[in-house]
Amino acid sequence: MSQVKELVANRKYSLSQDKMPLFNALVNYAKQDVTPFDVPGHKMGSRMNPLKSILGDMALRMDVNSMKELDLLSHPQSVIKEAQDLAAAAFGAKQAYFLVNGTTVGIQAMIMATCKPGDTLLVPRNGHKSVMDGIILSGARPVFIQPEVDYHFGVSHGVSVKNVEKAINENPNAKALLITYPTYFGAMSNLEKICQLAHEQEITVIVDSAHGAHLPFISEDILDPISAGADVVTISMHKTGGSMTQSSILLLQNNRVAPEAIQKNLSLLQSTSANYLLLSSLDVARREMVLYGNERYLRLKPIVERAIIDIESNSRYEVLKSHYLEKHFDQSYDWSKLVIRVNGIGLTGFEVYSILKAEYGIQMELAEGYVVMAVISTSDTESSIRKLVRALKDIEEKYGEKTVLMSTNVTANQVNKLILSPREAFYAEQETVDIYNAVGRISADTLMIYPPGIPLVIPGELISDDAVKQYHYYRQTLGTVLSEAKEANHITVVKENE
Repeated sequence: MSQVKELVANRKYSLSQDKMPLFNALVNYAKQDVTPFDVPGHKMGSRMNPLKSILGDMALRMDVNSMKELDLLSHPQSVIKEAQDLAAAAFGAKQAYFLVNGTTVGIQAMIMATCKPGDTLLVPRNGHKSVMDGIILSGARPVFIQPEVDYHFGVSHGVSVKNVEKAINENPNAKALLITYPTYFGAMSNLEKICQLAHEQEITVIVDSAHGAHLPFISEDILDPISAGADVVTISMHKTGGSMTQSSILLLQNNRVAPEAIQKNLSLLQSTSANYLLLSSLDVARREMVLYGNERYLRLKPIVERAIIDIESNSRYEVLKSHYLEKHFDQSYDWSKLVIRVNGIGLTGFEVYSILKAEYGIQMELAEGYVVMAVISTSDTESSIRKLVRALKDIEEKYGEKTVLMSTNVTANQVNKLILSPREAFYAEQETVDIYNAVGRISADTLMIYPPGIPLVIPGELISDDAVKQYHYYRQTLGTVLSEAKEANHITVVKENE
């Protein structure tokens, strides 16, 4: 049993986690008879407008500025500090830091706190855009690790222990290793073994756990990143933990990274006008997850298992499962990510995603060439899950084809060659060219599909024919690829004299 699960089982611990110091302080302040001459300018919603008419009086009264009663995020001393300490205990960490700029700012702070300009950072190539931006900000030299590519489902999973060990052996002086755990699609590498390998070389392990806030509470079979030995972890409480969008938590576990370095970088990157609605939602979500998370996931798991059986029954759908990942990639799986392979009915994931929304009022988390994905959280019910099952069965009956849809451009076949560091390319002299004439040029741009936010090309990489084909595939099927170039089918590249 993990450290967190032992704590959750302890009644005294659970009772202490019943507190919501920041949320209660904010509610108490909002209920006071205050005449505000501070910001924000709506003055606690004193004038009726469309925002107040929809959100209500209390929401705007709780949207206030930092003050003595409510503490200061950049230098917490009272209720924010108490709320952060409760969060640290809830996740088995030494310290916790509340974030209001999303996990993006946590990832950037983790990288900047562990890597100076020129330091080597080992990182999976299927990392989120915020990882690539953190590399640019820090000036770190990335060494990319190829993730495990699943051609059957058309997605990338976590990095293998073998590939991580190879990267460590070839770069023993690396300062940090970043791991995505779980991946967007729920795959989890053997993080405990990876941490052991990295720590033997005094390499700090930082973890992008944007999609893993729930891991300590979902199952005894799943190891959360802190229990696995990670040094610094950032979790998106808003994604699977129940807080408001853009609110996250950075967790610090040991002495490999100084708390002062984390706070210094967060103060550099994060807003000085932290939103108290977001901060207080972290306090509430932490309490809910600790007190009720495990019980709710236990109730949900058999419902999800039944749904998987029904989705696959007499159909050509296939759902990603634990035994498949273990057999083919030696990785474990987060069952709360419902990844459904739909190309067996002759449709792309993008098509099924659009049909689900337009005809059934179901908003999926994302689509890829072969799959759609639903995120299951403690707010889901048997009714909501059954609605998805019925819709998928109906789509196959109405729109399904007998041919299996296949494409060579659904997954990346190689890691692009890095010619310049992302920081060098970011600051180099640049020009914009037609992407179909850009093969062999050095990118100064980020081409990205969002969600999941994993770039096809990042600054400093050589633009390959494979990358352009992928771009073309996504433009045809999805309709858009995010880039910094203003014109469609164009990309910003480093001028050749650079």
